[in-house]
Amino acid sequence: MIELPSQHTSQADNRALLALIAVLTPLLTFIVSNADALRYGLSKKTSYALISQGLDKLSDIDFDGFGIFSYPKDNAVFNADIYPGALDIPGNGIDEDGFLGDAVQAVRQQDGLAEIAPQKGKHIVLIVLESARADLLEKKIDGDYIAPTLRTIADRGSAIKYAYSHTGYTTTSIRAIFNRSLVRDHARITLIDFLQSAGYQLSIISGQDESFGNVASDVGMKNEGIYYFDARTAIDDRVFPSKEQGSLRLSEERVIEQFQSHMNELDFSQPQFIYLNIQAAHFPYTHPKMKKRLTDKLIPRSEINIENRDWLAITYWNAIASADWAVKQVLDAFKDRKLLDNVTFMILGDHGESLFEDEFLGHGHAINDSQTKIPLIINDSHVFADQAIGQVDVAEIVIRSALGLTNAWADNGKPVFQIVGTLSQPLLIAHIKQGGVRTVFDFRSEQVFLSDLQLWKPYKEALLEPVHKSRVESLIREWEALRWQEAESL
Repeated sequence: MIELPSQHTSQADNRALLALIAVLTPLLTFIVSNADALRYGLSKKTSYALISQGLDKLSDIDFDGFGIFSYPKDNAVFNADIYPGALDIPGNGIDEDGFLGDAVQAVRQQDGLAEIAPQKGKHIVLIVLESARADLLEKKIDGDYIAPTLRTIADRGSAIKYAYSHTGYTTTSIRAIFNRSLVRDHARITLIDFLQSAGYQLSIISGQDESFGNVASDVGMKNEGIYYFDARTAIDDRVFPSKEQGSLRLSEERVIEQFQSHMNELDFSQPQFIYLNIQAAHFPYTHPKMKKRLTDKLIPRSEINIENRDWLAITYWNAIASADWAVKQVLDAFKDRKLLDNVTFMILGDHGESLFEDEFLGHGHAINDSQTKIPLIINDSHVFADQAIGQVDVAEIVIRSALGLTNAWADNGKPVFQIVGTLSQPLLIAHIKQGGVRTVFDFRSEQVFLSDLQLWKPYKEALLEPVHKSRVESLIREWEALRWQEAESL
């Protein structure tokens, strides 16, 4: 006769199983949270995310919003002042963000532009090309260069070899160009403030909605006396049906039409500053009015995928060819008025663009050359060409060129700061120097990448090696300084 287990025995087994689960679940979750590969994979699973978030809240003993089960984890569970992403206040003796001890008060660098007396110089044309990659100058299709106009300007002037965007986002890039800083710095003179004080007449002609993210107001585009035209101004001429700020876009032909019309109204006996924004290479790299300059078949948005990367690429380069056409129209307008010798042209990208080379499409999710290296071209052969230049440097370069001043940095090793995410919630930060040497810090794994060595290392290990320590410290200290500057400006 087989004896069946009693109800009491079954309940005991169930309790034992529940106890085992109660012990193993936190243990396994903690192990996963400390293993990058496992965490990256399981974080996409709803079940794991719910469990880790729940356990993280239960372990948040000091109620600062962070426990020990999610990532990044709280390394000071009994101190509410210390947690991942905390603002590290310089000089208070507390290491709030958990990096390098207490933050150090940054020494303010002298503002090079503030040392230049506002004065009239050459006319200035600043052209920003949406999603323009640095390799556009060398790109050929069927043996022909796709950007002959830009190449001509570069050949007669300068093409900065190591020019970079600080972020992969348009709004922050435009702010960096005009405000000369990643964070609003009231002690630093902006491009527009300098030009207005120098007696320049200013014109804004843009193929995008410059009010997106309050950029136009933040950088002074809507200051009194400035001519202002953008995609919101000419909303009925948009190339796509959507009226959303991020989708508003004018064709390059419409931008040039407005530019040519406005040129007839300008008094060139006075110095002029003209900002043009060309949206040709904005995703999806074509629009219903886009001309077929390099191919007879532009890829429709529905067909964009990694399998069609070649088709996508030629569509993108066709858009860059359209942007090059637009630049030629601007040069021709000045040439027709016999003003070419009295104008400084500066052309640059707001950021780069990945075309599936790194398995990604677009921008703003990685720090690499395809997404952050940009063209920076000026019709001045006396501009240095081998130093690392960021968008915050552009205003001073173009003003010095227009005024006939020396254009060279005293510090050849000056790094360009780059970021994915925001200063308060970064995913990646980086320094890139002359020669394209990068130091990257990944907040998700707390590892450092040294591009010249093609090496990833836990950042605490990198700090133990003198050859790496200064690079890591310099990068993290600049991030902390920018965060503190941002907090002070609010």
